Amino acid sequence: MPQSGRSNASSKIAISKKRKIAFVCSGGATKAGAFHLGVALALKEHGFRFYGGLATEDASTQSPRGPMDISTYVGSSAGSIVSSYFAAGYSLDNIFNSFLHRAPQDGADLADLVPRVLPRLTYQKMFKLRTTIAREQISQFTFFRNTIGKLMQGDWEALFQLQWLKAQGMFSTSGIEAYMREEVLPSNRFQDYLADLFIVATQLNHSRKVVFGKYGYQPPPWDLTCQYDNDVTISNACAASTALPLIYAPYPIKNENNRIIYYIDGEIRDTLSTHVAIDAGCDLVFASYTHQPYHYTKDIGSLTDYGLPRIAVQSIYLLVEQKINNHIFNRECHSEAIDAVSDYCKDQGISEEHRRRLCEILEQSLHHRRDTDVIYIHPNPADSHLFFEEHFTLSSKKMAEVVRSGFRAGVETLRKYEFADRSAEPAISRTL
Repeated sequence: MPQSGRSNASSKIAISKKRKIAFVCSGGATKAGAFHLGVALALKEHGFRFYGGLATEDASTQSPRGPMDISTYVGSSAGSIVSSYFAAGYSLDNIFNSFLHRAPQDGADLADLVPRVLPRLTYQKMFKLRTTIAREQISQFTFFRNTIGKLMQGDWEALFQLQWLKAQGMFSTSGIEAYMREEVLPSNRFQDYLADLFIVATQLNHSRKVVFGKYGYQPPPWDLTCQYDNDVTISNACAASTALPLIYAPYPIKNENNRIIYYIDGEIRDTLSTHVAIDAGCDLVFASYTHQPYHYTKDIGSLTDYGLPRIAVQSIYLLVEQKINNHIFNRECHSEAIDAVSDYCKDQGISEEHRRRLCEILEQSLHHRRDTDVIYIHPNPADSHLFFEEHFTLSSKKMAEVVRSGFRAGVETLRKYEFADRSAEPAISRTL
């Protein structure tokens, strides 16, 4: 798979020419969250810094944004929680301690802008039981068993009598909302933070992706199914973005007209929302995701030996990979087409003014910016053990393994680039 929005993945990127750097984190439950942290560690090893914390009224007291600072965060589903950690100003060490159940080390981390230890996300907070639905489903167990007997006899109309199928989900993301609001965020307003934070969700009753943030942007002309909303709290946005269907019920949020809008997982429409970062003016985007299909190895064998759950995960990953590949391919085709026109103009002696104007028209028509580099970081296909890691695990041992996978993937990808003005060379980190 291509690793970059450029046709040549091995290239030099002049950081001094970049205006804004973004970190885009996809969904995939706690497994994806741990992977993103590993990627973040690889970025840190390459000299990048995570810019965040509360804005102050006196701009002179705020830390200035440097050329290697990542100051825009885009998150969907689990990625919304990790992105919020960084935007709030939690240091990488602080987040690691929370994920890996470690005690804080002696001495304050100068990079930590939040004067608190990041609380752990527990199963109780992650899976808030909808008790009424749970009781209803348990009480209908006998009815369910009898209905299965009718189905086995060919009475398919009995399927529509299963009232439990109408249940929205056994769990609610209200526990995640309370965790973010009460324990994590110094402020629940997007507008109160130095960094730009965007959280993506999907409207249940509309074919629309909604991007929550501090700006009330107009929908991009090329995607009228995308809507920006700057009137929602961060905790509600995270709860909406993590409401994965079948597991969680759709999450309700009241709009400005006091009407309830239901939201589901932010990954439903788009797996990666790199365009959100680009629309926000970012010209260097790091996109992290874990949707890497399994590639056969002799020591593991065929997925047919591991049952339906693994086959289902592989099927989903294959679909997602195809979407991402198409996105990357289209982006590279646009870049090559504009470059071809530019080269033709030079060969034909067309004036520089007309050449530049033609390229600008093409960029606007194709909704493509040639000055933007997008670097995609995903698990190595050979890292087959990551495929089998549990998606919702909170085991510190298993999370540490996923973090290492993310770090390895980040190092493998980033070593293909030279970042000018880099202040640190990649090295094996002692954090893990």
